[in-house]
Amino acid sequence: MFAKTKKAVLVVFITCLIWVWADLSLDDVLENQTVTIIASKANESLWVTIEGKSEIQLKANISGPVGKIREIAQKIDSGKEKLEVSFDPEKQNMAVAGDYKIQDVRKFLAESDKIRDYGLGVKFVRPDTLNIKVVELKNQTLSIKCVDETDTEIPGAKMTPDIITTLAPELTDSAKIKLSSLMEKKQARGGAIEKKPYIELANGEIRNIDKTVKVELPTTSEDMKPQTISGTLGFIFSANLAGGYKVEFTKKPDIGSIQIIATDEAKAAYEEKGFEVLLEIQDDDVGKPEITRPIIYNFPAKYVSEDKIRLKGNPVEAKFKLVPVSSAPAEPIAAPALPPAAE
Repeated sequence: MFAKTKKAVLVVFITCLIWVWADLSLDDVLENQTVTIIASKANESLWVTIEGKSEIQLKANISGPVGKIREIAQKIDSGKEKLEVSFDPEKQNMAVAGDYKIQDVRKFLAESDKIRDYGLGVKFVRPDTLNIKVVELKNQTLSIKCVDETDTEIPGAKMTPDIITTLAPELTDSAKIKLSSLMEKKQARGGAIEKKPYIELANGEIRNIDKTVKVELPTTSEDMKPQTISGTLGFIFSANLAGGYKVEFTKKPDIGSIQIIATDEAKAAYEEKGFEVLLEIQDDDVGKPEITRPIIYNFPAKYVSEDKIRLKGNPVEAKFKLVPVSSAPAEPIAAPALPPAAE
């Protein structure tokens, strides 16, 4: 009886080993997988591009034992793994400035650390050749330009320091600092802010410089100047309150002489507004003995985004309460959409 049991256990054990061996011996293929090749930046004195880019994506069929393929497929599907391979020019004997070519991309991928660590192979890849360009970067002293989000130089910008020494290609004429938002420009007009400059490489790639520069913009740009307009006051009522209440001021805001800093074009657009100044009326204002609220300067959105118009000084405040009306017409009502707030 014992001998039969022992024999049965042995048969089961051998069968399991056969199954495991069979599973490991069978290959499976992950088809049409996205593989990203990234140019290494380990050597800071070299700028490497692959087909003119810092990284490139290609399609490959990845092969390997069923178990390994299942493992990596699950990790890719869950977002825990990406097939990313580093291209190091020094390991590929391409560390001298010049133009090169990876003649066999399939072999390059198959020999990469990522693929070898998983014990996988590469059956197919497209494209099968890649152009590599290696440019030597040298220490250069560059002037610094301050530009906006459209890459246009901002006149009158003051940088401290205004030159910088960094690794760059020989034909680089300057480094740049970008103020890409209205908020950054406003901050720089109010005092110096700190930013890190960068250089642009020939293909549009940006390489940041790990040094800090102070940037300050003039209070006004060259075509902006102090201007004065007379405003008309409108109200923003919600649908719940429109027509049912009128505003009774205890302190009416002075809008007869609005001081702004703007270009002539922005000033003209502002004066074309139906209501240059708005007061927002909120649902919970009903029943309050008095409300104090700053008015909204209804600047044209286009010129606000371009930083071509802003208030000189602080918004004035209104003090008021809401009074129910029956059939009496309410104060002029503006469209119930909140316009851009002024400074």
